[in-house]
Amino acid sequence: MNAQRRHLPIPLMVVLALASVCPVCADEGAIALSGDVQLRIADAFLEEGEYYRAVTEYKRFLILFPDSAKADYATFKIGLAHFRGEEFGTAARVFSSLRQQYPASGYAVEAGYLEGVSHWRLKEYGRSQAALWALADAHPLSAYAPRALLVIGLAALDEDKPESGRRALDRLLDRYPDYPDRGIVEEAAAQIDRYRELPEKSPILAGAMSAILPGSGYIYAGRYGDGITALLINGLFIAGTAAAIHQENYAVAGIVGGVGVPFYLGNIYGSANAAKKWNLEVKREAVGRVRSLLAPLI
Repeated sequence: MNAQRRHLPIPLMVVLALASVCPVCADEGAIALSGDVQLRIADAFLEEGEYYRAVTEYKRFLILFPDSAKADYATFKIGLAHFRGEEFGTAARVFSSLRQQYPASGYAVEAGYLEGVSHWRLKEYGRSQAALWALADAHPLSAYAPRALLVIGLAALDEDKPESGRRALDRLLDRYPDYPDRGIVEEAAAQIDRYRELPEKSPILAGAMSAILPGSGYIYAGRYGDGITALLINGLFIAGTAAAIHQENYAVAGIVGGVGVPFYLGNIYGSANAAKKWNLEVKREAVGRVRSLLAPLI
């Protein structure tokens, strides 16, 4: 037992010690744990990152003290433990339940914000933006309203919808002229404008170029090494086939040409795919710049 206690985090040891000396004595010598001590135990587990044990203790509180005025607090903390543990689906359900059960709770607005963020983490972009727009419009004076608009902007970029992201940031800038990080948001908005104007490589053009001159589509997509390799390999097959035909060695020409066809077709497909990857990489870098600006604010 002593060995086990030495491994407990110091805050938990203190709380458990308090639990042993601060219970409320019931009839016939029974000992009943007070609600405040039960919550302090759960809070200690949460702060130590013991999320599963924290959820267990908060649920124990709700079972032992169902009529407590702190039931909304315990419910919120259950959602927060799941959120911090990256169990975003469960967290979203808990936060939604809290808002429905305790609409007047002081934790309802934050729960709505974290519910929207949870859906975003799950890549449920439609549900995320619906929840966050509702929060921003219903509670514009809340500290979570501008943060909700920032998350909406990031979620829109994840969906490749820069217009929606720009609209969310515009709403923030218009509604909160004294926003302390206004300069950062303006820079992020400018980055979104650049994102909307990013040049793109055409996969169709890349494929057509490589069909005419093997490897040229790769070079168009910025893959110079692959372009030169494709040109050399396909050039050898074409030259070998042509030489065999010139020598009227049609059997060899058929073999060499047959072997070369997959390389030729692969060169066309690979060029088109390279153009798609170029577009994705350019967009990923642009989104990364916006995220690096906004992420610290949410």
